[in-house]
Amino acid sequence: MLGAIIGDVAGSTYEVKEVIEKKKKSKVSAVERRRILDSNVSLFPFLSSVTDDSVLTVAIADAYLNVKDYKDTLKEYGLREVSNGLDLYGRSRFGKGFMKWLDDPSLNNSYGNGCAMRISSLPVLIDDIDELKKEVYKATVPTHNHEESLLCAEALSVAIFMAKNGNSKREIKSYIENNYFSLDFNLENSQETYEFTSKAIGSVPQSIYVFLESNGFEDSIRKAISIGGDTDTIACMTGAIAEQYYGIPDDIKEKIKDYIPDYMDDIIREFYERKKDKNGCKKISRKVNRK
Repeated sequence: MLGAIIGDVAGSTYEVKEVIEKKKKSKVSAVERRRILDSNVSLFPFLSSVTDDSVLTVAIADAYLNVKDYKDTLKEYGLREVSNGLDLYGRSRFGKGFMKWLDDPSLNNSYGNGCAMRISSLPVLIDDIDELKKEVYKATVPTHNHEESLLCAEALSVAIFMAKNGNSKREIKSYIENNYFSLDFNLENSQETYEFTSKAIGSVPQSIYVFLESNGFEDSIRKAISIGGDTDTIACMTGAIAEQYYGIPDDIKEKIKDYIPDYMDDIIREFYERKKDKNGCKKISRKVNRK
């Protein structure tokens, strides 16, 4: 779960730049996007912060760990966050769709990527692939009862599940492409041409792709941000897979503590304690040398 939160925080300021440029009917240059690939550039620039991605990631974990209703828990976390006023960038703390849902939960046909960015705890806590898919559906449908959202949330959860289980990148790519969608992208081309979208089908595949192109946890976050677009959410989703595949360097684990609100601490601690207590899990296919 920390992998998702780290990606969210690292991508937060870059997402603001992308939104500003989109409003100007332009976009951040490829040169500026690639700047994040320089390891001398801080992973957490000034004004980095948790966003709705982290808030709702913790909400889903809380609901599952404490046997709460997903819809009620999402609403509880949403209303608490809204009560804090505008975020550090002077924006609403949630997108328009989620804000409307808070007022009227019957408006649940979103096809946005919020369905997937919050799902990362479930594939870690659940050991059976079929049980996971059913639980992801239950956690997604309260707000995102759209076929694209359901497809993308399940696909990301399966990628995290396979990374947890020791599957190779080749196996993850094959399973996702055979069951969900193509991952036929090019990193340099994406850095040049990818445009901001909050649609699940326009950002979840990219988040899995950049993980497959990465060489380590930090590299995965930097590459996710480098393609631009909805950077906090793409990096959040990529970071969730990368945590299970690579682990998180201790120095980054230490740095992220400064950004996590106190009310999230108990749920995060409970999540990792539950994870530590587990005795292994079923695999989709045999474990092979990772490539």
